[in-house]
Amino acid sequence: MEEKYGGDVLAGPGGGGGGGLGPVDVPSARLTKYIVLLCFTKFLKAVGLFESYDLLKAVHIVQFIFILKLGTAFFMVLFQKPFSSGKTITKHQVRFLQIPLLLAASHLVEFKD
Repeated sequence: MEEKYGGDVLAGPGGGGGGGLGPVDVPSARLTKYIVLLCFTKFLKAVGLFESYDLLKAVHIVQFIFILKLGTAFFMVLFQKPFSSGKTITKHQVRFLQIPLLLAASHLVEFKD
């Protein structure tokens, strides 16, 4: 009787080494770039958490969240580049964006007290 679980797994089903398990070749330069980028982003996250803790001691939470959202929106606009391509923004769209900004500013003034 043939052994069900015997043999060399790395050699493959036919014994010739074609389609079995084995090491995966990954270019080391590409992998190193992503590992360095991962470490850099983890470092920036740690610095951001440390600075936000210190900033929250001096600033009210509502103001902090508003500044945080405004900063992230600014960087997202830079990354997406909406003004360099595509359709132009209409007056109706500008008016539509002014209302939430004015409401957020009024909430800041309200919670300032």
